[in-house]
Amino acid sequence: MINTSTGKKQKKTTNVKELSMCALFTALALIFSYIESLIPIPFPVPGFRLGFANIAIIAILYMYGTKNAFIVNIIRIILSAVLFGNINSFFFSLAGGIASLTVMSLLKNKTSLSVVTISAIGGITHNILQVLIAIWVLGSLSIAYLIPLFIILGIVTGIICGVVSGIFLKHIKKTG
Repeated sequence: MINTSTGKKQKKTTNVKELSMCALFTALALIFSYIESLIPIPFPVPGFRLGFANIAIIAILYMYGTKNAFIVNIIRIILSAVLFGNINSFFFSLAGGIASLTVMSLLKNKTSLSVVTISAIGGITHNILQVLIAIWVLGSLSIAYLIPLFIILGIVTGIICGVVSGIFLKHIKKTG
């Protein structure tokens, strides 16, 4: 768009590089989701996933902000459910994804916590919300015993995702 008063081009709301990177990270998150669906969990924890797609979501959050992270995350959740999930996985992932990204976004913007800490808190948020939704859907507290286990798993997988995201972000800053 050209500003008629100055004759100079104005910056578009979303530039091509940003849009391309968001598309690339959406594809990367989908690849991680697919690979995750192939990995058998070595212990019986119903509904547990490793959450490695969040590596791409965290990278977008730090590189291009909250709005783009939400867009990429929602597109990834929809496509994952359509390609290798079901309606239940869609609703659980959507609720957990929105809640955890909201918490991570707030922490990123309002605190000086590290990407690893924010990722771990995001993992915990995601897991606790999913257990609470399962309790609500089942109408029973019978699975509440999973909450401590899901907190531990959220911490572990959140730390892994945070470390990988942090390494990636440092590499991008050096080359970008």
